[in-house]
Amino acid sequence: MDVSVAVAQVVGGFALGAIIGYILRALGKVALIAMGLALLPLVVFWHLGVFTVNWAVVSKLVGDFVMWISGQAESIEEGLAGAGVFGLSALTGFVFGLLSGFRHTITQPDSTRFVRAKRFVREKA
Repeated sequence: MDVSVAVAQVVGGFALGAIIGYILRALGKVALIAMGLALLPLVVFWHLGVFTVNWAVVSKLVGDFVMWISGQAESIEEGLAGAGVFGLSALTGFVFGLLSGFRHTITQPDSTRFVRAKRFVREKA
């Protein structure tokens, strides 16, 4: 494999993965807020006694979901084994985009900048 092709795959995979991770992070926030707002009336009605929750069924559903997720994790491991350079760099970029969200000092509020320097100036005064 040519070095320029490998570099292009690494950079392209990382950039694509970072963009997808960032978009999923933003959509995930909106989805979680929407789910919370949708579940809020259900919790209120349950608390007021309008309906009851069958916790045995809820426990069985959660157990089935956990078993399904563990099966999916095994297939993801098999997919990563044959992913190659592009796939692994895309996965790295995806994790970066999902966790960091492209935070820069430009987007941070002023109160978080130069915290140590501000503390040093206050202590000197």
